[in-house]
Amino acid sequence: MPLLHTTPRLSGPHALVLPALLVAAGLNTAHAQVPAKCLEIESILVDACTAQCPGAAEGSNEMVRFITGPSPLSLNDLVVDWPNNFFNGFVQDATTASLVAQLNNSILSCGHLLEPPGGLIPAGRRVLLITSTDMCVPANSFANLADTLYAVFQFPGNSAGHFANHNNGSLISPTPVGTSSTRTLTITHVPSNCTDTATYDRAELVNIYGTYGGTSAENDGATARFTWPGVPQVTYVNFGCQAPIVPLEVEISGGGTLACGGSTVLSAAISGQGQVSWSGGSGTFSAPDSTTTVYTAGAGDNGAVTLYCCLLDPCLDQVCDSVVLQVSGGPQAMITSDGPLVLCTGQQLELTASGGTEYLWSTGDTAAVITVAQPGTFSVIATNACGSDTAEVTVTQPPPPVAAIDGVLSFCAGGSTVLTASGGNSFLWNTGDTTASITVTAAGIYNVTVSDGCGTADAQVEVVIEELQITAIADPPSGTAPLTVFFTASASAPVAGWSWDFGQGPQPGPDAQSYLFPAPGSYPVVVSATGTNGCTGSLTLVVEVLPDGPSSVIVPNIFSPNGDGVNDLFTVISTGLAELDMAIFNRWGQQVATLDRPDRAWTGRTFAAEMVPDGTYFYVLKARGTDGRDHDLRGTITVVR
Repeated sequence: MPLLHTTPRLSGPHALVLPALLVAAGLNTAHAQVPAKCLEIESILVDACTAQCPGAAEGSNEMVRFITGPSPLSLNDLVVDWPNNFFNGFVQDATTASLVAQLNNSILSCGHLLEPPGGLIPAGRRVLLITSTDMCVPANSFANLADTLYAVFQFPGNSAGHFANHNNGSLISPTPVGTSSTRTLTITHVPSNCTDTATYDRAELVNIYGTYGGTSAENDGATARFTWPGVPQVTYVNFGCQAPIVPLEVEISGGGTLACGGSTVLSAAISGQGQVSWSGGSGTFSAPDSTTTVYTAGAGDNGAVTLYCCLLDPCLDQVCDSVVLQVSGGPQAMITSDGPLVLCTGQQLELTASGGTEYLWSTGDTAAVITVAQPGTFSVIATNACGSDTAEVTVTQPPPPVAAIDGVLSFCAGGSTVLTASGGNSFLWNTGDTTASITVTAAGIYNVTVSDGCGTADAQVEVVIEELQITAIADPPSGTAPLTVFFTASASAPVAGWSWDFGQGPQPGPDAQSYLFPAPGSYPVVVSATGTNGCTGSLTLVVEVLPDGPSSVIVPNIFSPNGDGVNDLFTVISTGLAELDMAIFNRWGQQVATLDRPDRAWTGRTFAAEMVPDGTYFYVLKARGTDGRDHDLRGTITVVR
């Protein structure tokens, strides 16, 4: 026989106060879905937590949640067949009242726990069966309870577990590794011989990570949940150290594809107590506050349409699920053009709308095709029997191209520079190049034509080569040994530094130098300079040092006035001359130059400063030495460049 242990608690008018208040608050009401049979088991907290109460037994803290059917049930009429323990009967006394009060004080949400008045559970109510009054109140949290549950307690005495925890070992695995091992719980209403049974598999119990196996702490909270009506389908969850309270859940079934204006049946499976509401789309719901409704697509539904079902609990917490319908037959506006969406000055563009049977453009036109000659954003509303849709395009008008050339416009002889054109997307240089950048190595005018879709433009720059030309004088250019020569140099541009090479390698120095040549010989002297612009130049002078003795004259027979700094000047090599007169003639007998002193030089130019052509020239030389000796010489000079 079922056992109910009771102790009188409330009497008189106060015994009716709490139930009345709960009814007024909407808390002591039957659930919308009530089982057809006497009761249905909904969940089992198999692996209860005890960490908050050291020494507490897990078997005193396990819980079962079930819901009563269409008739009230007396605790005296219920018998529980535990998988792993015997049934001690139910108790309802001052201890259970104290436990319910403590549990209610721990609730942070808007839920509430009641005890069955007089041991009688009303019809259509959810019930939480706790395996002992020796339970640890804080061990399995009731903080999130958002429903009204009836709490019933088994008489204490069973400290061993009533169920069997997982058998997957201490190592965590993504799949069960334990052997399948089922456990069955049965609750029977004796007078009606009505029974509900719930069976779970130990190997399928999940840990707090949603996987399998692990430490005891990692498996605390393992719960089996059962569906009803019909054959119970079991699922396995783990919310940690929390009582098996009813979670707020919504899951939509139905939907799919429907034609414009068509209808479809939608159903929502819910858990928890609250207000159902459907929303979304532009159509209508036949029952917007029912778990089952018919949705009829509206004129604005086209393509993917998302619908929502939400459940608002008494705590004003809300959960929602969504379903996507594919609605066909509605307009799908589209705009195409007969060219790029770019208008150059004076151009026109055709825009064509499609996807509907009627059109209304932002310009006011109602034809499918319009012609535009100005930039802007153009939209169209496409309409058919199922509704309307909108599309838009933006037409731009770029400014005309403006050509520009960037780069360094000067460089030293032998160098180069890079010129880069901009302002278009195609390029044509006067060099024939068609790239945006070119490398130039010669001075001159460089121009480029840039083009884009709306025209062309030109730009040009002048590139110059910066040469550093050196001029130098040796005074005297020749003489007898030992000979001291004074050198003076200048340049065609500002100089950052000079160097002189008298045969021992270049050495830095000023633009004026003196040097002692102690022995006879022909000595090349190289003067070099670096300009402030980084360019360099050099010049070679030749100093002739003659032996000390009688006067002498040596006339070179060839020189090359080509400006390369080597043998550019024609000079008479002499020693001890007091006077010199030398006339130079071309082959037609015309005098082209004269030297009137021993230190004079011929540059290869005429009296008019024009360069003489290459060839053979004739000279007549008369000189007198300091020793009184006369020198009369005739001969030829070859000019070669």
